[in-house]
Amino acid sequence: VPSPNGEYIAAATDVSRNIVMKANSEQIVRNLYGHTNDGFSNPKIAWSSSGQYIYGNSQHENCLCVWDVASATMVKKLQEGEGGHNGYVRDICSSNATDTVCTVSFDKTAKVWLNEM
Repeated sequence: VPSPNGEYIAAATDVSRNIVMKANSEQIVRNLYGHTNDGFSNPKIAWSSSGQYIYGNSQHENCLCVWDVASATMVKKLQEGEGGHNGYVRDICSSNATDTVCTVSFDKTAKVWLNEM
């Protein structure tokens, strides 16, 4: 997924790692860890409108993970107890114009999140 400014590409992998690369290059800029995905998962990823954060799912948790790209650290997990899903997150979509993120889950619900970072 390209960053909002087009300078970077984010890729979700099935080995519990999300990768941020410089666009039009093979240069890895950041590796993002702290979630779980394997060969049976369906990893998803999206950028915040500012490009400061990356959103992703985790195979064994019903959450939306939020990473700060500059520090490569997970800063938040939006979970079931915080109004989140009670099933695995199956897709993520973020707005290019606002700090709104939408998720859908195998629990047959859709959630709208406002980035409060």
